[in-house]
Order: sequence, then structure tokens, then C-alpha cells
Amino acid sequence: MVCKSVITLLLCVITLSAFSQSGTQVETYNVKVSSKLELRGLTDGRYQLFEDTAKIDAFDLRRARLDFRGDIAPKVGYRLHLEFAGTPKILDATFVYKPFDYLNVNVGQSKTPYCYDNLYSPWNLLTINRTQIDNALSGREADLYGNQNGRDIGLWLTGKFCVGDETKRPILEYHLGVYNGTGINVADNNGEKDFGGSLRLSPVKDLWISGRFYTGHGQTTEDPGITTDRSRYGGDISYKYKNFLIEGEFIAGSDESDSLALLERNGYYVTLGYTPIKDKLQVVVRLDNYDPNTESIDNITNKYILAASWFFNKNTRIQLEYNLVLEEAETQNENNLIAIQFQAGF
Repeated sequence: MVCKSVITLLLCVITLSAFSQSGTQVETYNVKVSSKLELRGLTDGRYQLFEDTAKIDAFDLRRARLDFRGDIAPKVGYRLHLEFAGTPKILDATFVYKPFDYLNVNVGQSKTPYCYDNLYSPWNLLTINRTQIDNALSGREADLYGNQNGRDIGLWLTGKFCVGDETKRPILEYHLGVYNGTGINVADNNGEKDFGGSLRLSPVKDLWISGRFYTGHGQTTEDPGITTDRSRYGGDISYKYKNFLIEGEFIAGSDESDSLALLERNGYYVTLGYTPIKDKLQVVVRLDNYDPNTESIDNITNKYILAASWFFNKNTRIQLEYNLVLEEAETQNENNLIAIQFQAGF
């Protein structure tokens, strides 16, 4: 208990810091090996302190990644993104043809578009942990179809339309794709294909409103030989004003098969961020809601999250997060959590 109390105190002291890059998902590469290859790397080391005494407080190496990207011709690009922590795997492997800003043709393996939180890169995540709807409904650790790191294999079209001669402010972005529906690094296991897409509009500068959908088939980890029909739909909003950021998202999903009765789930989150010290301090508060079965009662989980980040530079930061977890059930599980994460990159 003494050791745990000391660690908790140290974490709370570190927490006095937080927010710089307010929510942008633009990825920048810092090492140019040649005119056709840019490289960056990332490592995340984390320590978690659980309220539940049955869980072991411990360090873990959460991410250790190398990300290669470049253009092999004026309108032809590629990306190879590798994960070495845990079981080594290919995260992204894409080829893109970019004839116009409003039309890019992509093929390979990458993130699916039907959850805004899923699209956040670890470099830019506002909190240490992703939202409940991201984990449960977009192919991550709590998904019925297994942890696919939010990715799938397929072909998709992307593009944007801009206004203005010099600044060229984007006012519309879209993503429309067809996917295997089975996740990363595996072949399709059924004859059907999945479809997903998003449409984002920016009526005024720094305000984005989006709609998202996904429909198709898959095989759950509980019944790997049975095809399950699944659908996802939702929307999100993001607005930045000076040093403030507000984001919100709602996603609903349904799944049904011969062995799985219709399961309908949904959830939402609202995030408020503030940058008290530019490029140094980031503070975030979030309400994170998830209902794992809309037909059941007293099963919604609400997480109240306070997070902070102190940036040593744009690629290296220390993060601290506290999760207060409240469940509608009469008996509360001891799921409160303190986590600290050191992120270093080049």
C-alpha cells in the first residue's frame, strides 16, 4: 500500500501539466531518409494503478512502432506502418493514387472510417485510452469481432473540396470504401463485402460536422463459423476556438446471426479541451457513455475522465489520466483507474 500511495502521489504531482496540439489529426513525418521515403517512430510506456485489488498494478509497453511513408511518383504514394509491441503486426499497408485533391484512390489495409475517435493517431490522442464506443464498435479490444486495431483490408476513395485561392480552407471531406470485413492481416472468410463511409462538412472555419456508416458481415470470436450481419451509424462534431476544443460523437450498432439474437448497442462521448500553455500544456475532461445492450436495463457505463499532457516537444510528452467509472447497476464494480504514459517519438 505504501508503494502504491507513493506512485499515486508522484502521478498526481506530474498531473499539474497538460495540452498543446488541440485535437488535430494531421500526421507529420520528421526523418527524411531519401526523396521517396519518410520515417517516424513511436513508443508508449504506461503504468496503471487499479482500484480493483484483484488487478495487478503494472508497467506495460503499449506501442513500439515504425511508420514509413513516401511518394514514388508525383501522384503515387505508399505507407507501411509496423507494430512491434506484443505480437508484431502490420497495421497499415496502403497504396494511393492522387490525381486530384477531390479524388484519391486507396487500396490496402488501413483504419475504417465509421468512428471519429478511431481515426485519431496515438500521436494526437487527447487521452491515454480510447473511448468505449471506439473499443466496442470499431474493431478494437472490446469488439465482438476481435481486436483489429480499428482496421480492415479493402479499397476506398477519399477526397476534399476547398475554398479560397491561397489558404484553400477545406469545406468538405469524404471517405467511401469496400472492405473484406474480417480485420487485419487475414483473408476474407465469407463471400460478402462490407461498405463504410463518412461525409464531413465545415460550414465555418474550425467547425466540422460528420456523418458515418458501416454495413456488412463478419464472424464473431464466439461463433467463428457463423456469419453475423452488422451495421454501424453515427455522427460527430468538432470545434476549435482559440485555446479551446469541443468534440462529441454518437455511434449505434446492431449485430444479428442464427446464433446471436439481435444485439443493439450505442454510446456517445463529449470532450472539452483547453490549452493553457501553447505547445506545452493540455487539459482534457470527458464524459464517455456506453450501453452494451439497449434492451437491458441498468447496464450503461459512464466514465468521467480527467486527462493531462505535458509536451517536452511535439513528439515527446508525458500523460496522466484518471477514470471515474460509474455503472447503472446496483452493485458497482471497482473500475476506477489512474494511468500514466510516457510517449517518445522521432
